[in-house]
Amino acid sequence: MKSSFKIYIAFITSYVSMILTAVSVYGATASATPFKNRQFPSEVETPLIAQQFEQRKENARDQSHTERYLPYTINYGLRMALPSPLRNTLDFDAGFDKWEGLPTLKADYFMPVKAWNDKSVFFTPRVCLTGRKESYAVGAGVRHLITSDTMIGFHAFYDWTRPRRPGGEFLREAGVGVEFSALPGYFSDLTLSANAYFPVNSREEIRNNGISLMKESLPRGGDAKISLLLPPVFSWLDFRLDASAHQYIGQTSNSSGYRTALSVNSRDGMFNMNFEQGRDSRWGQNYSVTAGIQLAFDWNALINSKNPFSAPYTFSETRYNRKLRNSLFSRVKRKHDLPEDRLEQRSTLMASVMGDTVTFTGGFPRLPYSTLTVQISQSPWQDYSEVLTDDTGTYYGAISLPPGVCKVRLVHKPSGRVTEPRTIVVTEPGEPSETNSRSGE
Repeated sequence: MKSSFKIYIAFITSYVSMILTAVSVYGATASATPFKNRQFPSEVETPLIAQQFEQRKENARDQSHTERYLPYTINYGLRMALPSPLRNTLDFDAGFDKWEGLPTLKADYFMPVKAWNDKSVFFTPRVCLTGRKESYAVGAGVRHLITSDTMIGFHAFYDWTRPRRPGGEFLREAGVGVEFSALPGYFSDLTLSANAYFPVNSREEIRNNGISLMKESLPRGGDAKISLLLPPVFSWLDFRLDASAHQYIGQTSNSSGYRTALSVNSRDGMFNMNFEQGRDSRWGQNYSVTAGIQLAFDWNALINSKNPFSAPYTFSETRYNRKLRNSLFSRVKRKHDLPEDRLEQRSTLMASVMGDTVTFTGGFPRLPYSTLTVQISQSPWQDYSEVLTDDTGTYYGAISLPPGVCKVRLVHKPSGRVTEPRTIVVTEPGEPSETNSRSGE
């Protein structure tokens, strides 16, 4: 008995050493911001206890550092209180943003409308309230099993988003997507998806006391993902290749990037390792290496002089146990809350003085063929004359002023847009003229 106990103590020591070795493997990133790691990239189904660890890590990873969401135990309890069909199709979370002083909410619901043995029709409403933004989305789609090992699906969606506190008009976008899955025998497990996004409207707002026009819109673009289980190399390990690419283009911004990952998983769900490499137009090049071991300790097995780390992990001869019919009811994978594209256009005024004649020119972007009012001020502002813009919003004009110091500005009264004031000095005949172009003098 003593020799058996020593053997199992040696087993414990070896497993602890393996854990310390896995922890010592760290991610090396080439940019200042680390790449977002995924501890469980494989689609191979893991044991129940490993799934619980995976769900907890995914929930923690989705939370923003500026938000206080429901603790995991409370959120888990709320989910367990829901009926089983709703629990499996509803992603719900809530909390409080201490920086903005506002409650937050996220509810993403996948609702099957109609299902047959080989196809399904679904509806996907979504609500997301953060401390700074509110967004809503609706989507619908259909999936069809071409064969028992091949599935194709199509979906469409419509999104609304705007700042939460100021409110105002929603930015809107529409999109479509396609997905394809196949289980072509023992040597592969393929999943492919692609989405395209199209902005529907833009939002314009006058800022800086009417001097600038801010135009905001959602970008157009697309993204694609592919996941492929590679042919077997070892009987107890599976290798999976994941790749994704995206590009979202606006008037002033271009967000693009890609990601490739190779994951290694043992078929008993105990060991996993992930190698990632990618590039993003904002964060630059990224590299990452992660590894992990999930151990379950069984006291009864230890008391009975058995390996305490063997349960519930068991070796599986199959490389996957996914059934494509279950994919008829899986969530749609697409990008939510695309980065907004902003373009600021300032109204300009340039002036010069020759004798008692003041010549001025400039532009009001996005105001073609409009009437502008020339105002002068020694206090208060007074309308003096009018000038018209051309097809590009550019204007040109001249006025005569008496000797003295005054300010000049141009105003588009219907929209409230105005140029910065320019201080004009008109001298007596025979004295040199000057123009002070600094604002507010």
